Amino acid sequence: MVSNSRNSALVIYELNKMIEIKNINENELDLTVWRYLPLAKLVSLLTYQSLWFCKLNVLQDQYEGKIPLQVKAKMHEENQSWKRAFTEPELHEQIDNWPNQNEEDGRELLVVNCWFLGEKESAEMWRDYVGSREGVAIKSTIRKLMNAVYMHPEVSCIGKVCYTEHDNHEMSLYEAHQAHERALIKDKPFCYEQEIRLITMNFKISACVSKHGEPFLPEQVAGKHMNNFENPGLYIGVNLNQLLKGVVVAPHAEEWFELLVKRIMHLTTIPVTVTRSELEDVQLGTGSAKPHSA
Repeated sequence: MVSNSRNSALVIYELNKMIEIKNINENELDLTVWRYLPLAKLVSLLTYQSLWFCKLNVLQDQYEGKIPLQVKAKMHEENQSWKRAFTEPELHEQIDNWPNQNEEDGRELLVVNCWFLGEKESAEMWRDYVGSREGVAIKSTIRKLMNAVYMHPEVSCIGKVCYTEHDNHEMSLYEAHQAHERALIKDKPFCYEQEIRLITMNFKISACVSKHGEPFLPEQVAGKHMNNFENPGLYIGVNLNQLLKGVVVAPHAEEWFELLVKRIMHLTTIPVTVTRSELEDVQLGTGSAKPHSA
């Protein structure tokens, strides 16, 4: 296992520059959040010392980052006044496409990392995001997420997802133009997830880690090199000592697997306790996690 010390270039993201908080009250900051992981993703977290942030347009939910239909209609109507200033038909076509372009740009430019709010484990989360007995759930708090992940504070936020009838959801035109706001609304069928999201831009910074597990050099994230459009997401560095509150082994995990997880965590020297799941009625087979889950 790699050392839990970070490159000095990351220290700038530990300063008291707080990321923006959305839909979360002060008295909720110490509530427990969970991230459910197959063993491979736990190993990835520990060896890369980074969280995987996924682009919105890669996630399974078709509504991710999209503008509600009735709001998009209002945006289209408001944009028509611009046609008086431009007479070329091709420019009129571009004006008509502004809402769609805004939507798709946001889905490409934003990346998210998802956690699930709750003081107790969730059977649905074990089934959806682990799918087998060979997985874990890591525990943290909202406050720990805010302080432990090295996101650039000027382009990042943490927020609680609002579950709504997406197509009919009401929001101001200003909010609808902001991809960060759209990333915090999801359709009602997903409400059981009670999701907390870390959101930032799909740009490489010195706090990111390459797919080979190495921190980027300054010249690798300068100017045009910061673009990450060719990849489905990026790894962002995290202080694991500060992040982890506990590790829970999947329901009905075999003894060898529990011992393996304890050994892995011991080798990291992260001071965290590994316990068994308290859920006895969850049946997990040999399935796998949702593809491209964030």
